[in-house]
Amino acid sequence: MWTVWERLPADYPKTITDPDFLNAAFLFYDEKRNLVRVTVRDCLDYTRLGYAYEASDISPWLNYSPTQRVVPANVQQLAQTAQTAAQAFPATLAETIRVVVPKPAKGKADEVLLIQSIVTDSSELITFDIYVNDDENSYDSPTSAEHAGSFTQVPHRSRTAEAPSDLRIILTELYKNINIADDDGVVVVTIVPRTNGGAVTIGGIKIETRVPAA
Repeated sequence: MWTVWERLPADYPKTITDPDFLNAAFLFYDEKRNLVRVTVRDCLDYTRLGYAYEASDISPWLNYSPTQRVVPANVQQLAQTAQTAAQAFPATLAETIRVVVPKPAKGKADEVLLIQSIVTDSSELITFDIYVNDDENSYDSPTSAEHAGSFTQVPHRSRTAEAPSDLRIILTELYKNINIADDDGVVVVTIVPRTNGGAVTIGGIKIETRVPAA
């Protein structure tokens, strides 16, 4: 996946220059039982590891786009069954949460959904999905136009308390797919717990104007 990601076009730089990341090291025993130190820097160029991947056609999933909506969702009607961010958070994700989130600009804008201060139990497998303006309750379909993204945590050990993290999801393409109305100044975000929702808390949610990487 790393090599596929490297080759994908992007409007941001992909070269990683953070020395803390590049110089992070791991110790392994080789086939002769010698202790070998390998840094992340050594692994970024897979040809240095002595192998290459066979080329394959990834266009079917790379170019996939969900069926676009013809009629925008009625946000005012959806909002009647949703909370404000101040009412909903902070909260444990023990059940589905639906919240009205203001947009910096109306309609189809270049924006990012920010789910803030996510705190998890590191010993648990945790997954949840995020939908925007889903008026058909299509929560069983990750291919629906309203599906914005997912959060997944693999269980792991941690010697210290888990620090809060944020999840950012670019909404620009999603707005086109859901055919958001030009005068919509809010969206309704639905967060659906899939696995161990009781082991994760969310501190807040908002939408920001997307700032392209320099």
